[in-house]
Amino acid sequence: MKNKNKYEIALNNLCEYILTKGWVYLLLAGGLYLLYRYIGRGDFSMTTILGIFPLIAVGFILILTQSTKGFYVLFGVQFALVAGGMFFQIKMGVTTLIMTLFLSLLLIIYNIYKKVDWHRCNNLMLYLFIIWGMFCILELANPNNVMEAWNIAITHYLVYPLACILLVPIAIRSPKHIVWLLIIWSIFVLIATWKGWYQKTFGFNERELYFLYVMGGAKTHIIWSGIRYFSCFSDAANYGVHMAMAATTFGISAFFMKSKWLKIYFLLIMAAAIYSMGISGTRAAVVIPVAGIATFVLLSQSKKYALYGLAVFLCMLLFFRFTSIGDGNQYIRKMRTTFYPSQDASYLVRVENRKNMKELMKYKPIGYGQGLSKGERFYPKERMPYPPDSWLVAVWIENGIIGLLLYLIVHGVLFAWCGWTLLFKIAHKRLRGLLAAWLCMNAGFFVAAYVNDVMQYPNSIVVYTGFALCMAGPYIEQQMKKEEEEEKAKQPKVIEET
Repeated sequence: MKNKNKYEIALNNLCEYILTKGWVYLLLAGGLYLLYRYIGRGDFSMTTILGIFPLIAVGFILILTQSTKGFYVLFGVQFALVAGGMFFQIKMGVTTLIMTLFLSLLLIIYNIYKKVDWHRCNNLMLYLFIIWGMFCILELANPNNVMEAWNIAITHYLVYPLACILLVPIAIRSPKHIVWLLIIWSIFVLIATWKGWYQKTFGFNERELYFLYVMGGAKTHIIWSGIRYFSCFSDAANYGVHMAMAATTFGISAFFMKSKWLKIYFLLIMAAAIYSMGISGTRAAVVIPVAGIATFVLLSQSKKYALYGLAVFLCMLLFFRFTSIGDGNQYIRKMRTTFYPSQDASYLVRVENRKNMKELMKYKPIGYGQGLSKGERFYPKERMPYPPDSWLVAVWIENGIIGLLLYLIVHGVLFAWCGWTLLFKIAHKRLRGLLAAWLCMNAGFFVAAYVNDVMQYPNSIVVYTGFALCMAGPYIEQQMKKEEEEEKAKQPKVIEET
């Protein structure tokens, strides 16, 4: 009996060890066996999958246990997918849609076991996009609608805004969390800058040459002004616009950093982003920092920061519009043409195209269907014969004048409410400055949206993160006050001796 008890105890101990710690070693041993086996066969695709499997497993466990912080994962994955496009063909639309829905579902499941403070998500942005979402659903009844195109377009139109409304207020609860978002973004900016520099210094790889000379990218990337570099992005316009967004956000945020090293780091990120913006040769990118700084001047309640912003704005305007300094540099010379639109042949072609579009759109009050502004590959019954030259023109083509007006009203109200919130509802200077950086970037983005197709990956999630942060601002300030009060309560009271 004693021997039997010893065996039972030993077996129980072994089972307990395997369940608590041993499974890790078994999994590691099995993984190494499979890894060596596939390497021996020369199957490097399976080797790669097995190599990244531990990272996927760890990420899944972190998401599951830290669902309220899932937005950091979603935010970082957008950049990781774009960077991964340097090595693999990634279907961004499908991948990001699945990831967004997955994280939102996990948060709802997490709420079953541990209550989540949902009232933070109950704001004006939610109701605005519910109204816009109803219109998007009604677009399914458009006689020209193609379901596949609608499925792709709905990600930018509705899924990302709703995901940001749901996840941002729950995950971001202090200025420190906003700084973490900026740090995640900064890593991607450095990678994209390095890749752009590498293309400029050493040339294009096979995948990039295929894009240029087989898919026809050379028509818009090797032009009279020189080569337009596109880094790991879909094209040079997307690259330049995204880097202009980063330059605006990090440049303003740097002024509100407590840490001297973070301030210097963010200024370096801004400089890297400006370099990338220059080598992209994207003229529309210039308007983002200009409009962003102008918005900052309007939002700033500090005379000092308002004067700084006004000085930078005037210097940029004077430099590009009223001087010829730097014309020897092809990138500066090309950017300067942004301020002389009447002398730009491509701009004049766009103006003529929009006149022709206007005649056709008279008979399309709800547009050609979402996702069909560039929908030749979906073979719709009808399509616009003229290419959309900007995001807002694409919205007009796809949703008609009714949809365009609703889209502009939704975002106009959103800008007005966020601006009013920063001016009158948030007293903490550092928090207001950090939030203003994102809203100023958004202002520049939508000015650029009038002249270029800017609503591409990963821009959309950054834009709606900015709006959602401003909506969450009052709750963040309340949380900060609560933590300060708790910290004061913990401090020992000093009793004065009489």
